[in-house]
Amino acid sequence: MLICYKAFPVLLLLLIFLLTPVSFAAQENKTADAKQTPADLKITSDKMVASKDQSMVEFMGKVKAVRADSVLWADSVKVFFYTSETQKQGQSKLKRIIATGNVEYTQGTRKAFSDQADYDTAKEILILTGEQARLLTGKSWITGKKITLFKAQDRVVVESTEKTRVEAFFDAQDQDRSLDKP
Repeated sequence: MLICYKAFPVLLLLLIFLLTPVSFAAQENKTADAKQTPADLKITSDKMVASKDQSMVEFMGKVKAVRADSVLWADSVKVFFYTSETQKQGQSKLKRIIATGNVEYTQGTRKAFSDQADYDTAKEILILTGEQARLLTGKSWITGKKITLFKAQDRVVVESTEKTRVEAFFDAQDQDRSLDKP
């Protein structure tokens, strides 16, 4: 196999990104102030383009990203990284993930659907946007134009538009199951 010398820096950058463990979130236990090891991230797609000057890798075409029990599907996923100059001590190399087009995210029994998802790892904030952004847990669901999940605070904000309102359905059986958990 012949490697073109002009393509070598891109291939080297790709290998560094792929061989470095990254996580969807800055892995920090805020209550115990103990660092967790980042989980590996595996991404498969039809095409990949790396941009060293933007510290970004874009995956296109039937993208699937897997980390621990989380799976993200989308038409396109852009992964942004901190450079060695901007990365703080103990911080994940992963800065931000933007998924666009037919976004589907699953974590355990929870699912989310949207046109776009934007995840900031340092702030642990996931923003879902689209005509019918939707969160599902069991049979319960909530929809809106913009859904913001603040993972560190265990808080969700759902926004509507002038034409469509926020809708939610809470299944009684889902509520009973959540009360059974410690």
